[in-house]
Amino acid sequence: MCVAQPPEGQAAAAREASAPMTSEQALQQARAEGLTLLVRAESKTGYFNVYKTNKSTHYMAQVSRGSKSVGLGYFATAEEAALCIARSPEGQ
Repeated sequence: MCVAQPPEGQAAAAREASAPMTSEQALQQARAEGLTLLVRAESKTGYFNVYKTNKSTHYMAQVSRGSKSVGLGYFATAEEAALCIARSPEGQ
């Protein structure tokens, strides 16, 4: 389930209610929206601010807003989490 407090979480929650995206679908959607998924080589997931959770099938998107860390939601793929970050003000 997504964290619905920030606007990105609300939008992600609406999308998540339908069906999770595959990695390829998330990449295609990013291209369609003209977004760049932020890559970080030293990250285990390969994407900036995307973390693997204790559950082996979930990835968490997280950004910093001011001095606070804000979770944007949990996703089925690292690419879907990176897409959520790319849609956020911090990812722009």
